[in-house]
Amino acid sequence: MEDAQSSATDYACGPPRRHHSLYFEDGTLVMQVENAVFKIQRSLLARYSTVLRDMLSVPSVEGNKDGTDERPLVMSGDSAASWELLLGLQYDITRNRPGALKGEEMLTILPIAHKYCMDEIEVWILEQLKVTSSYDGLVDLIVASRIVDSDELYQDGLQRLLSTKSSPTLHQAKRMGVEVTYAIMKAAADAAIANVTSDLEAKHSKALAAVVNPKCRNCHGQNWFCGNCSHGM
Repeated sequence: MEDAQSSATDYACGPPRRHHSLYFEDGTLVMQVENAVFKIQRSLLARYSTVLRDMLSVPSVEGNKDGTDERPLVMSGDSAASWELLLGLQYDITRNRPGALKGEEMLTILPIAHKYCMDEIEVWILEQLKVTSSYDGLVDLIVASRIVDSDELYQDGLQRLLSTKSSPTLHQAKRMGVEVTYAIMKAAADAAIANVTSDLEAKHSKALAAVVNPKCRNCHGQNWFCGNCSHGM
């Protein structure tokens, strides 16, 4: 029974079908993402997205059925899970609130917010990610920087990860990618080499001092031979 319910709400597979909670009979726009068919208010999309606002404001030709049940507006390349979370929050169907969103959920919404110029939502998500202090949160920031193509965010996340002097888990490394993982591991290796070098230099200096400034055998205590003692070695 649970598998059947999970399959019914997995819109990445199966035939196109009405979304289980985001298909409203009084909606004014029908859109299809993967195999999920949403029926919502046009104003909901136009409110946040300048791209969709301009697209939906174009006067429709008489007889045009785009955006209807007969011909849903297909959002190619998008994730049904992303739209489900975003629309669910806006319709207040889920119990989530913006302040309660997890990093993974914010990263689920961010691609469509960026793609459709939902500036208000994108800025809010990035601001939330930037104040994180946990290692997982910094990994989220690296992932977000790639989604919005921001080198500034990338460098911020990378430097803060390096400052933790911690190594990522396999899962974290996969999420960040080879480049960041290599930078972190190289920094750790360089620090280890620097510590070993520092220890060797300290030992070498001590040994050299013992040769250059030997102790006088005729002096008491731990005095070094200072040149003032009249006795030889």
